[in-house]
Amino acid sequence: SCPGIVNNRTCNKNSDIEYVIEISYFTSSLEGSYTCKMESEFWKTNPDNLISTSDTKHLTTKYVMPSKTELEADRNLIWKGSTFTLTCTVEGYPPPQRPTLWKNQASDTFTSCDGGTNKKVCTKKFTNAGYDDAAVYECKTKNKISGTDSPSSDTANIVISSRVSVSLTLSSLPSRGYFITGDSVTLTCIADGVPLAHYMKISRDGQLLFEYKNTGADVTKGKHDITYKMSTDKLTDNGKYKCEAKNQVKGNVYNDDKEQNLKIYEDVEVTIQVDKQYPKKEDSVKITCVATGSDTPSNVKLYHKLGSNNEVLLKDSVDTSFCKTENYKLTCIHTILSIGYSNNGEYWCFGKNAVNGVEKTIKSTTTAVEISSIVLVQLTDTGDKEVELGSKYTITCTVDGGKAPYKVELLKPDESKLTWQKSGTSNTLSCTPDNNIDNILKCRHEIDTTLYKGEGAYKCTGYNQLPNSSNDKSDNKDVNIIVTKDVTVTMSPSSTEVDRNSAVTLTCEAEGGRVPHVLQLVFNGKNLVNYNTDNGTNTEGVTISGHTITYKKTISKVSFDDSGTYYCTGKNKAKQNAEKTDKDNSEITVVSDVTISSVDNVDVDLGDVLQIPKFTVEGGRAPHEVILAKPYGKTDVIYSNSVTSKCTGTFTKSCDISLGASTYQQDGNYKITAKNRAKQNKEVTAEETFSVTVYKDVEAKMNLKNGGELITDYDKVPYGVSLTVECKVEGGKMPHEVELTTSSTGKFFYKRNDQASSNLTCTGEHVLTCSLTMTTGYHDDGIYDCKGYNKVRNSEHKESYKSVDITVYRDLIISSISTGSSSILTNESTAITCVVVGKPIIEVEGITWDHENSAIDLEGNFTTIKGSDDYTLISTLTLNSPSVDYNGNFTCLANGTLEKTQSIAIAEKYFLEIPVITSLDMTSVEKDSELVITCSVRGFSNVKAQLLITNAEEEKLPVSEGIKSVKADHVTEFVFKYNVRCGDVSITCIGSAVTQTTVQTKTISTSFPEITGCNGILPIVAGSAGGGFVIIIIIIVVVLVILKKRGRFGKRKPELVEGTVQYPNPSFLKSSDNLASPQPGYSHLHRPCTVGQEEEGYASLNILDNKPNKLDDDGYATMDTKSNNKQPISAKELYSRLEQGNDLNKKKVVMKRYKPIAPKIRTVPPKSQAAASNNHPVNATEDDDAYARLGDYPPKSVPVSVNKADDGDAYAKLGDYPPK
Repeated sequence: SCPGIVNNRTCNKNSDIEYVIEISYFTSSLEGSYTCKMESEFWKTNPDNLISTSDTKHLTTKYVMPSKTELEADRNLIWKGSTFTLTCTVEGYPPPQRPTLWKNQASDTFTSCDGGTNKKVCTKKFTNAGYDDAAVYECKTKNKISGTDSPSSDTANIVISSRVSVSLTLSSLPSRGYFITGDSVTLTCIADGVPLAHYMKISRDGQLLFEYKNTGADVTKGKHDITYKMSTDKLTDNGKYKCEAKNQVKGNVYNDDKEQNLKIYEDVEVTIQVDKQYPKKEDSVKITCVATGSDTPSNVKLYHKLGSNNEVLLKDSVDTSFCKTENYKLTCIHTILSIGYSNNGEYWCFGKNAVNGVEKTIKSTTTAVEISSIVLVQLTDTGDKEVELGSKYTITCTVDGGKAPYKVELLKPDESKLTWQKSGTSNTLSCTPDNNIDNILKCRHEIDTTLYKGEGAYKCTGYNQLPNSSNDKSDNKDVNIIVTKDVTVTMSPSSTEVDRNSAVTLTCEAEGGRVPHVLQLVFNGKNLVNYNTDNGTNTEGVTISGHTITYKKTISKVSFDDSGTYYCTGKNKAKQNAEKTDKDNSEITVVSDVTISSVDNVDVDLGDVLQIPKFTVEGGRAPHEVILAKPYGKTDVIYSNSVTSKCTGTFTKSCDISLGASTYQQDGNYKITAKNRAKQNKEVTAEETFSVTVYKDVEAKMNLKNGGELITDYDKVPYGVSLTVECKVEGGKMPHEVELTTSSTGKFFYKRNDQASSNLTCTGEHVLTCSLTMTTGYHDDGIYDCKGYNKVRNSEHKESYKSVDITVYRDLIISSISTGSSSILTNESTAITCVVVGKPIIEVEGITWDHENSAIDLEGNFTTIKGSDDYTLISTLTLNSPSVDYNGNFTCLANGTLEKTQSIAIAEKYFLEIPVITSLDMTSVEKDSELVITCSVRGFSNVKAQLLITNAEEEKLPVSEGIKSVKADHVTEFVFKYNVRCGDVSITCIGSAVTQTTVQTKTISTSFPEITGCNGILPIVAGSAGGGFVIIIIIIVVVLVILKKRGRFGKRKPELVEGTVQYPNPSFLKSSDNLASPQPGYSHLHRPCTVGQEEEGYASLNILDNKPNKLDDDGYATMDTKSNNKQPISAKELYSRLEQGNDLNKKKVVMKRYKPIAPKIRTVPPKSQAAASNNHPVNATEDDDAYARLGDYPPKSVPVSVNKADDGDAYAKLGDYPPK
């Protein structure tokens, strides 16, 4: 491995043949054999020709080694409070002495020493290292070599490091327990840590006070700490002090800080200051309170006192708007924005604070405020003051000043004077301080304005002196009292009636507080007087006296034109100089009774305008109503307060009346009535009469009506209707005679003046309506005449004539079709009769017969003859022993367009249908009880029925012959009685009918009801032992057979034999369809199941197709509970549940038969004919589903669904079910 260094040994290659190992420090651990082995390079490629040589030397410890010492700690960084170990290792040969430990050159000891002869290890363990453990440690030892000491030593400088730690303290409190201003307070901050802190900072409430950055003489340095001190004694030095320091250990910076609160106390002091001692009234005055002290004063209050009044608290520092907080000071300012006399007086402040929890309250000095202002006089009203006439008014004079007023004077309009003096005893003017303030006087004087007294000018004067002056000061105010009253107007006479042509005098008068300046008298829109002082117009006849102005007018001879209202109007300037107006009027009524001018009689032709001759109505008061009474009871208002268009004028009214086109109603006598209210307002009436005659020549008309409907086609008057023949005669004057002639009943007449002998009923006056009612028959054809008569002017007679020619017509109809029997057998006969009527009637050849099967020819099977009249035909179709091909609809046709159909059902003489078993609607029967079973068989002829009971051993036991009774529609009913036995399983009914050659049979079976009272054990026949054994074996075999058939003890599952039980469409089955005697040929299995103890429902078995016929085949059963919930389960599961015996007390099985909705069944042709068309028509006129029964072929009861919209035939295709 040369060259190289391995384990402190160096191997050098000196030459190609010499290698040297140098051991620099031989110890006993290197003692042993050393071998030098040399190998040729040739060996590596030729291992079989190895050339090798070696030499060995053994080195022992027979040598000397001076002592050697190593001293070290077990970690480089030692934290204060930590644990560390100091280890000293010594070795040498000969063995060295036990080492010794020195601390800062002072002897110390090791904790322990271990090791061998030549090598020793000594340790000293330090726990919770402190600053005292920091020192220079030295480990010493020695050995002797050749008798000479060989000493050795090693040192270790141990440094104890610590993160900086800060303390912040205050000097001790004095005996009072707290600092006050003037005390010397020292704050000391010490930062401890090794290395020493290189940074220190002191702050108060965040404000920097001192900072040290590894330099500065203010810091006192110790071995492991630095210290800073500061002194204080002022309130401003209060606050939270914080000292922060940092040091650095092995490149990492550490910091620490401490906080200390300093509190120096000082008692509160309060001062007060006013910016104006003698302010003017309404000046702004500022009062300032300043409170100082430690813990900023907690409260300042401002007080005020006026004269002898009690002191009043004005402000409190709890009102934050009053005071502003500064350092150890509350500055509180109260501003009187507009100073008044109530603000005069003394002011002072109280301040409060707490010193070390003890409250202190100090009062300030007192300052005074007094208003200095010249006297001021004010009146409640100045200038012109308006006062209502008759009211009382008080003049109020307010006098204020500083100093307080000492005299007040009030000068009246009559120059007299009222006086008040502060020191006077006989004052004539009443003055009192306002709100007990002497600076303000309220002086009052009441004025009486009754009858316009007290008007005029008043002056109030007040006197005072200023606080710092003896000169008089005065002020005054004036008021002018004006008495006002709204104008009032009086008109006389107020209202009066005046006879026509007599005399009357009118007076118009106005009075007001200010004299009225306008007086006006108006009649019919014309000014009789128009007095106005503003422009001096029309003053003639007007007189003025004081506050009243008057005008008079005399009318010597009144007429209707003087009737009316005279309006007097006055105006004056009233309150607030506003113009006021008043009015009064006088109603002058000129009276006379109403009169009407004469009116001539009127003749007018019908339809011309009826014009009433003009007439006049006169009266005073003016006529207020004119009425025209007409002959037919109607009254028209010609004139009234609301109707004015037909009469014009006031007191004399001219009336022009047109009644429009004349009518018969307007013929007769008229009366005009006029009214007015005359003297003393009593109603007076006048009347005038005249007559009106309306003329028209007579005119006759004729109408025919069927009921209320008018007939317009006289050639086709309907047959057999109620026909009204109406003859209408019109004329003016009124028609007096009518004649009506008919072709079949002769002549009828009416005479207005001889109605007792008339045989025609007529009603009306100018239009006379006569009517004759009859029922139309075949012989009512012919001409009908109507004649009418009346008289016209000069009593001339007039006649009018009208006639019509009518023909009665009856539509061709088949009135009826009927038959003796609609259901017959092939050996029976029947006839169908068809009746046809009409006018005109058709020929007998027009009636034919058809069958729905076009292959059937009915020609020669019917005869047609005429009825009792010329308008009826009777056709008879006879069927003698028809074949079944004739089954279906027969149609009678008239004229090839009208038809009616009759259905005939024809059945084979011999037939038989599947029997129906009834009377088995019970859920269970008792053993040995008598069971009544009814079997109904429909067939022909010689019908019979046999009843068989099948037991568990599959034995079919006949029941004795039943009681026979024949019902309708070829149904025979057989009633059997049977005593129930244990083991009965099913009931079978076999129906039969005898034909000419054979006996037909049809069979139906159903399950037996549940039998109660059976224990399920067969009886054992007594006998010999051997016989008993054989019986037991037989019983076992029988039981095994039963178990095999039934699955376990209980009822055997009944089989459903195809062709014996039909399954109708389940949608037809309803609980309400249950019948005691169902329709023949239909049956349905229905199994009610008890669900729980209270709910009962029904499970209906519906086989999905015609293949499954056993109960253990899968089908579907629907469980219907009372709540109509449905849960489908398989038929197999249903029967399994019912027959396994689980909860037999809750589950019962019963057979019920239901009647499906009765289908409409149509007889179809034989199979041979049906096969030819491969289609079966099915009559489907009903909305319900129908069944196609294919004769006697296998009745699979195929339902054919027919929608209501399908009114034609539906088809079932043979052999393809369900039908398409």
